[in-house]
Amino acid sequence: MCFSASASFIAGGVLTIAGVASISQVRKPAHLIFASMPLLFAIQQVCEGFVWLSLSDTGFSVWHTFAKYAFLIFAQIIWPFWIPLGYLGIERLPERRKIIRYFLFAGIAVSILLTCRLIFSPAIAQIDGCHISYRIGTTTVLQIVTGVLYIAAIVIAPFFSTRKRAIALAVANVVSLVVTQVFFEAYLVSVWCFFAAVQSVLVIAIMREIKRTPELPD
Repeated sequence: MCFSASASFIAGGVLTIAGVASISQVRKPAHLIFASMPLLFAIQQVCEGFVWLSLSDTGFSVWHTFAKYAFLIFAQIIWPFWIPLGYLGIERLPERRKIIRYFLFAGIAVSILLTCRLIFSPAIAQIDGCHISYRIGTTTVLQIVTGVLYIAAIVIAPFFSTRKRAIALAVANVVSLVVTQVFFEAYLVSVWCFFAAVQSVLVIAIMREIKRTPELPD
């Protein structure tokens, strides 16, 4: 599989449409965080499109630092808390909400840690064949701690949702992580984010399911 600026921009365009469609299904303010995921992924993919251009065309080099850090802010700071917060917003059962809230705390913690890492460690983005490799200074301990918290918040938390189609999205996320880890390990940040972005079109189906399902009394 080959990735490029064109692939990122096309994904961004498709996800913008998906995001608008998803948000149009919102009937409670609490659902908006979850429904907006495709739109945020669209912004992230457009940012990576500019990373591609800045690395391959000197005319776009002025955009490199902004696009690189904008992409990484989504990947490492926004998503760890936004995803569990989104699932918390669409969850109906109090006991499941309590569980997801613990994962949200994990997401907030890893967002803070990775924010500090981005501030104090240089981030390098390079084109390697058909992929972009992102490298950020770290330590073994920090890598393990943030890795565990990141997986907990983004991969495990969605499985506690009682929304059937939300579970399908969670399964797709696990599959994409395994595929990326096996075949694109050196490009995990870029490739997994691309797969996650594409998968986020399923948010439309989830929002339609929510719209058809009677809400439990508060």
